[in-house]
Amino acid sequence: MFKPTYTALWFGKKREIEILKILRVHLETIVSTIAAMRDVVYAICDEDFDKAEKIYKMVFDREREADDVKEKILSELAKGPFHPFDREDIMRLVLTADDLAAYAKSSSRKLCLAKPVGMPENVKRDLKKMTDLVYKIGTELKTALDILIDEPKKAIAAADKVERLEETIDEHRNILIAEILEWGDTSNKISHWLMVKEAVEGMEMISDRAEDTADVIRAISILRA
Repeated sequence: MFKPTYTALWFGKKREIEILKILRVHLETIVSTIAAMRDVVYAICDEDFDKAEKIYKMVFDREREADDVKEKILSELAKGPFHPFDREDIMRLVLTADDLAAYAKSSSRKLCLAKPVGMPENVKRDLKKMTDLVYKIGTELKTALDILIDEPKKAIAAADKVERLEETIDEHRNILIAEILEWGDTSNKISHWLMVKEAVEGMEMISDRAEDTADVIRAISILRA
């Protein structure tokens, strides 16, 4: 049976460290995409649609950048030496996290296409709160990844924070959707409230994928403890 030499193990560990560094960049770019989405939401609530369109271009570029980093990670994983078990873990981590940026782009685009006017103040308030919470879960996820890389045993607690925040976002989403539907009863523009609702659903998907990514981080932490 093949037994890895110390040299092979050393090279494998070195490659793992390199890939984990790229993972940091990947998640930093994803959080940056979510931050830009938040700025789009604030501009939309102010009915500054030109500003929202300009910021959306940043969302688009950052999501594409995250995609490029993802491809780089997958390319590195295809090279040896690297333990297959570790490779599978990291692939799940990067592919699950990548969805966050995609949903941020989708939600931003829907809002920019709708250009909703006359949103009730309670919808504006809670839409802003929703995007603030989604940005927070992105930053908490980034913290969990940093801890996983630096101190794997402590990553479980950080992943738990992400899960609890996801539950808070889910509760807030229910309140916001009810407010949007009430707005829809009096709105003359179906597309306005409907696209806002779909954008909120996309934000919830960011939260859900953040929780899924935290689950992967938790699993890796347990295996490496």
